[in-house]
Amino acid sequence: MKTNEIRRKFIHFFETKKHTYVPSASTIPIADQTILFTIAGMTQFKACLTGEEVRSYKRATNSQKCIRVGDLDDVGKDGRHCTMFEMLGSWSFGDYYKKEAIKWAYEFTRDELKLDLSRFWATVHHTDEEALEIWKSIGVPEERIVRLGDKDNFWAMGPTGPCGPCSELYLDQGEKVGQCYEKGLICKGPGCDCDRYLEYWNLVFMQYNRQEDGTLLDLPMKSVDTGMGLERVAALSQGKTALFEIDLFEKIKEEILLTAKINAKINDLSEQQKESCNVVADHIRLLTFTIADGANFSNEGRGYVLRRVLRRAVRHAHRLSPNWPKDQSFLEKIVKTVVTEMGEFYPEIVKNKTRIEEAIRNEELRFSSTLESGLAKFNHFVEEAKSKNLKTISGENIFILHDSFGFPSDLTRVLCEEIGFKADLENFDKHMLEQKERSRAEAKFYKFDQDDSPWFELNKLNQNDDKNFAGYNLKVTTKSKENIEYSEVQIPNSNIKRVRQLKNKLFEIIIANTAFYPEGGGQISDIGYIVALSKEIKNEFEVLDVRKTVSSIIHLLKHTEYSSESADYLKHDQIKNLFANQNKVTALVDFSARQSTMRNHTATHLAHRALQLVVGENVRQAGSLVNSHALRFDFSHNKAMTAKEIEQVELLVNSEILKNIPVKTLENVPLAKAKEMGAMAMFDEKYDDHVRMLEIAGFSLELCAGTHVSSTGQIGLFKIISEGSVTSGVRRIEAVTGFSALDYIKKIKNTLAHTAEVAKCSETEISQRILAMRENAKDLEKNIAQLQSRLVNAQISELMLNSIQLKNNIRLVVTLIETSDVKEMELMCDRLKEKSDMIAVIAAILDNRVLIMSAINPTLVKQNKKLSAGNIVKQLSEMLGGKGGGRPDFARGGGINTEQLPSAIKKVEEIVIQMIS
Repeated sequence: MKTNEIRRKFIHFFETKKHTYVPSASTIPIADQTILFTIAGMTQFKACLTGEEVRSYKRATNSQKCIRVGDLDDVGKDGRHCTMFEMLGSWSFGDYYKKEAIKWAYEFTRDELKLDLSRFWATVHHTDEEALEIWKSIGVPEERIVRLGDKDNFWAMGPTGPCGPCSELYLDQGEKVGQCYEKGLICKGPGCDCDRYLEYWNLVFMQYNRQEDGTLLDLPMKSVDTGMGLERVAALSQGKTALFEIDLFEKIKEEILLTAKINAKINDLSEQQKESCNVVADHIRLLTFTIADGANFSNEGRGYVLRRVLRRAVRHAHRLSPNWPKDQSFLEKIVKTVVTEMGEFYPEIVKNKTRIEEAIRNEELRFSSTLESGLAKFNHFVEEAKSKNLKTISGENIFILHDSFGFPSDLTRVLCEEIGFKADLENFDKHMLEQKERSRAEAKFYKFDQDDSPWFELNKLNQNDDKNFAGYNLKVTTKSKENIEYSEVQIPNSNIKRVRQLKNKLFEIIIANTAFYPEGGGQISDIGYIVALSKEIKNEFEVLDVRKTVSSIIHLLKHTEYSSESADYLKHDQIKNLFANQNKVTALVDFSARQSTMRNHTATHLAHRALQLVVGENVRQAGSLVNSHALRFDFSHNKAMTAKEIEQVELLVNSEILKNIPVKTLENVPLAKAKEMGAMAMFDEKYDDHVRMLEIAGFSLELCAGTHVSSTGQIGLFKIISEGSVTSGVRRIEAVTGFSALDYIKKIKNTLAHTAEVAKCSETEISQRILAMRENAKDLEKNIAQLQSRLVNAQISELMLNSIQLKNNIRLVVTLIETSDVKEMELMCDRLKEKSDMIAVIAAILDNRVLIMSAINPTLVKQNKKLSAGNIVKQLSEMLGGKGGGRPDFARGGGINTEQLPSAIKKVEEIVIQMIS
């Protein structure tokens, strides 16, 4: 049975069991900062399984594209590790439980997959008598049901929280399969890591909530989470013992061999070729899917993982095709086969095929340009180690390869293994840790999820209200002394749900139907104040941040007195009484900041569409930031915008602004219908089944929950102030609108006026005046060069008279000169080097540091093999507490120990005589 057919059968089977089909989530986790990639089918349902989120369905099924890079080093070496795989899943959120899950898993195995049940095994947790009895009741012999411990058959989200026993489905691949057979050992059965018994389906029964002391309490809602590896079950169905042998991989590998011009069948390849072919086939799938979902190559986080995967793939591609042209991308040519094989079920890779190919091509060519120099540096380190009778590349050198040449540490380790060397990864990790510590010291955010300060409940939670933003239609109701406009909104006491004081003495509060916008969709949160008035006591809290969780909107507050460093922590009753029922609580939303933010957000939508019209329809958002000062928009594009393109984008956006088009919001639109209408969705946003759409008639239609102006004319003016690169394949524009745009133009005008004043000309004559000044500067430089040349000639004549005569008519010039110009020293060296019998060493003190240059006539270098300017400078620099070196005919160096300069100058003649003797 083909892989695509298995996927279809699985989804259809569970749809007949009244499961709702839910499309695969992005490989980039939405609203989950704990992981870089979606690692399991349950990732998008995590909040449903904990009961924090309630959806319109209680049963779900899907095929989830998953990314796991923990086993990256093992990919290609065995048959069961992949970095990108599909997980077929079925879920029950407080609906059915063990009986149905086990029954349907066995039914699908028997009736749809038609696997050989004489080879079927099941495992249960050793305490789970219920699961054992269910397996027996549907006809599985008890001797084929294995009890295993927590390591194999107990699942948990973390050290605390929801957890429960598992039941796993296995198939015996035969006694001659696996490492036990290869090593002459007896396999112990399911649970052995030898690969003979292949686990292909895991049924997780979440029934407990583990406490901090390890106690297991029953969950109020028991759920089921099942996952079946599509590639694994395809291998079993197709009689294969390795995932890379299934039909899906076969097509991709055939394309790899064709591209590498290897005229051999896959089974006839050498072991090294098979490994490389498997690595490229696996890695190109990961790259295709993650880039389609909006990921980009970079030097940190998710982007660094992609870069590491690509570089590993390139290394193996070059092993398959050592003479591959440096100006062509190997991996780019494989993308089309991945799209052909998997695009029917995952249309996003079809839609983004061009962008995927461009991103991979640009990144591969960039790496290929450094690969050769990196390998040369690696070989230099190898030779350096050999000269010291070592067979280890130091951690410092591994870090240099990583930091300067883009070599992942695992690539260096592989290169070491190939030549019988070791890589000192322990010390490399220390260097990496030092770098991370430096970066961490610069971080300024507070880790709220690690603050375990207790919450105090004032009113019963209600998820629908607690996570609802109700502040779209605010109006100005009051002004401050600073002329800042505010929207004043009374907060019913029943809407104040929870409050707590954090360890940093700030406060967090959950307010239902809040008027404060929580950060999301690129738009920063509202700011303002919350005022609590009780018995003439007024407590004013500044709203620093507002953020949305799965179940609520949390406001971060600062109190002038209670949040100060010198203040004591409030007691429990004091915290609760701040917002108790007798208090009058008022929200003051900074409407001046909100209005500026709305201008920038609506302008972002206009800019997005304008970029598509000017740069190309393949432009997609790769990130954004909208605040009251400016907007920042990252978009997929592989080259810098021209000045004309920037001008065209500005013209398009400002044209829509001048039309004063009404900005319409369409509420509660079914997500499927919104996409049918052509609404653009952002890759890193999570959308509910019903969404909010923003329409600027005839120009833009996007899904957006942010706040916006009511008509485009309110934006006033749009001006792009910068355009540049963020990372490979991603560009960024920054722009201002409204009063910020006027301020920007005013600054430019003032700068222009000041420049004209300094240049003593009118503003219209500035460019001509600067050109004239540049020409004048060139003439002055020529005059200086001529004078400098005459001065050097005079100095050289004097130096020649005082030169030291050595054997074979070789002359040595050693001198300390007073100069502040490095070019003067270089010119002297060039002139002295022209003398057929000359060795010159020139020193000067510049900025409290010694600079030394040495020049030797090239003919003398050829006649005296040991003679080297580089070695002369190196020895002198070491005496001066520095470093230096260079070519045999010219070198430079120096050091900080100026007091050692006289001794160094005296040493020159001795060093030179040793070289020519």
